[in-house]
Amino acid sequence: MDSSESKLRRRRQPKSADRPADAADAPKLEPAAAKVPITFDTADRIIALVLTVLALFTRLYQIGRHPVVTWDETYFGRFGAHYINGTLYSDLHPTLAKMLIGLGEYLSGHNGTFTYASGSVYPDYVNYVFQRSFVAVIGALIVPFAYRTCRFLGFGRPAATMAAAFVLFDNALCVMSRFILLDPILFCFTAMSLLGYSGFAGHQHQPFSAAWWRWLVFTGVSLGCVISSKWIGAFSVSLVGLCTVEELANMYRGGMSVRAQLKHWGARIICLICLPLLVYLLSFQLHFTLLNRRGTGDYKMPSQFQALQRNNIIAHQPHDVAVGSQITLRSHMPGVGLIHANATNRFPDNADELVAAGMPGKQANNWWQVALGMPTKGNDTPPIRFIADGDYIRLLHVGTKRFLRAGLAKPHSQNWDWRMVAAGNTSASSVRDFWRVRIIDDVSPRPNGQVYAVTTRFQLINRSGCILTATTARLPRWGRGISELICAKDNRTVGEGTIWNVEQVKDQRFKNANYRKLVKRRLLRDTIWLNREMARSNNALVPDSDRYKITESDAWSWPFLIYPMRMGAWKDDSIKYYEIGNPVLWWASALCCCVVYPLQLIYLVLQHRRGTLRWTGDEIRQFWNASKVLWGGWVLHYIPFFLFGRVLYLHHYLPALYFGLLLLAFEIQCVVRWYLPERTMWPVAIAAVAIAGYVFVLFLPFTFGWDRPAKELTHLQWLSTWNIFYDRHLAL
Repeated sequence: MDSSESKLRRRRQPKSADRPADAADAPKLEPAAAKVPITFDTADRIIALVLTVLALFTRLYQIGRHPVVTWDETYFGRFGAHYINGTLYSDLHPTLAKMLIGLGEYLSGHNGTFTYASGSVYPDYVNYVFQRSFVAVIGALIVPFAYRTCRFLGFGRPAATMAAAFVLFDNALCVMSRFILLDPILFCFTAMSLLGYSGFAGHQHQPFSAAWWRWLVFTGVSLGCVISSKWIGAFSVSLVGLCTVEELANMYRGGMSVRAQLKHWGARIICLICLPLLVYLLSFQLHFTLLNRRGTGDYKMPSQFQALQRNNIIAHQPHDVAVGSQITLRSHMPGVGLIHANATNRFPDNADELVAAGMPGKQANNWWQVALGMPTKGNDTPPIRFIADGDYIRLLHVGTKRFLRAGLAKPHSQNWDWRMVAAGNTSASSVRDFWRVRIIDDVSPRPNGQVYAVTTRFQLINRSGCILTATTARLPRWGRGISELICAKDNRTVGEGTIWNVEQVKDQRFKNANYRKLVKRRLLRDTIWLNREMARSNNALVPDSDRYKITESDAWSWPFLIYPMRMGAWKDDSIKYYEIGNPVLWWASALCCCVVYPLQLIYLVLQHRRGTLRWTGDEIRQFWNASKVLWGGWVLHYIPFFLFGRVLYLHHYLPALYFGLLLLAFEIQCVVRWYLPERTMWPVAIAAVAIAGYVFVLFLPFTFGWDRPAKELTHLQWLSTWNIFYDRHLAL
């Protein structure tokens, strides 16, 4: 038994005369620990080492058994390869975890040419075993992190060992760490964030000491890493933020001097706000630096960004734009793209008008010719007339020979502005085909006052008075789901939806420009733009209620492990992996998080208000400081998913499960200390670990891979909803 636990046993008992009469009959309660153990001695190091070896074994054993691109390896393996070949790609997640996957591929000797097609066999030149192992080692670190975290939170060695063993013996955490995925890296940084804050909290009695600063900086870096891997890392940031607010509020109520409070505020602002933001920005800086070649993700980025990409077509074109030039026009609202029209995309209520809308990709139907009055017959018509601020122009669609026009009907999404159409022809024009150019600014060193490609931002105001505006609304199926453009009657706004620039230009009268001398990379602008594109991609992942998908599940079902997930082919002769957690641990932690701890907290609050709680103030604070972080982490990493409209998967619950497993060990420790002799802590911990380990081994076939018919595992069908060998939805 640790010295901290012995001190706990010697706490001062209040005399019955000092408390209400009914307090003598109150149940005996005892806190988790009286003082957080900061020292990490030889015994702790040995336990942590053993746990680490076991974690590495469970994550690495037979990791190369299945030489096939499995589940989301097709995405994240391919994204990692982009950092080797340097081509820009588009994805909905931040960059850090994917760059670490790319680092693993680089260290494995990969040349970046394999495309990681789903279900394909890894070729001989791809060392997939090393790539998986690289990610698995990162995922295995959560086990020793769990042990160290629990020691900082006041757990005794038996309880800390039990908590880490629960993390070790969860099948879902294990199987997700055995493939080239983002999730093991997310788990690691989530555990690092909790470890960092726990270590920082454990040194609160030594403010501004070297150890205090070390753990505070470690926490900030960890928070930056977790949110730079996946956006759900924001839940870890929220947890630390709420705990920090409570700390600062306690300092204020405790009468600390204003000078000391300002020092604490400053330290936390720098380390817990500025430092994570810096890590986040630096991850995108490295992302942009490594992906400096033209790729599949170029079309989502601003024109100035594309002009600096190697081999990008925008970098090899004229800078000048004049009447007669053929151009494409990009909106400054992320997700809208280029103005597009084609002969087959028409309004259902007026077949003579083509839909003019925003198309994110580059296509032949995005090209328009600049015209004054009647259009020119070619690019060789003298004299050259540049487009100045205040000039009226018309835009003739190159493919259909129709003008960009402010229509007379209402848009699909609202009833007060005008729709945008492509209508008329070279012999039949309208006053609503004329657009006045209002230049906003130009970033190039060339003289202002005229429109240039890429660098000039401008607005287009129709002669009728409305302004060309991009919207976030999407057209329905008849409009191919692309962004709706309108002509807004209020032309005084300067919102991003009203701002445009020329992205591409074709004109043989002008020489190609050197855009590296005309534009500069702007990290903050490009990062914000890309993050908004990522948010749009996330929001677009909505579930289809009319279609059953074997991988999806709802958040309410996760703690109870109702719908595990198949991770690949399920044929009799295929190697099958099943994302199913350790049922005993999942159900016990769910009971603990959903029922036991909330009721316990209510009971303790009522006891405290009645004056019958027999804990000292220090004991109450210790219990609260340990439990609030674990239960709060579970709540913050789980409850927000009920508000999400995007598709959800079982692995989204795994960060919350990590907190739940630690809280389960904490509650077991509390029960033993409250109601059993202290010498029973190790036997109870060993028994709990043995049960968890037995169930873990029972479900190992799905963790390490099962290559025989799934029907042979019918004894593992503990719930009728588990589709181990039969899926009632697919059988219909």
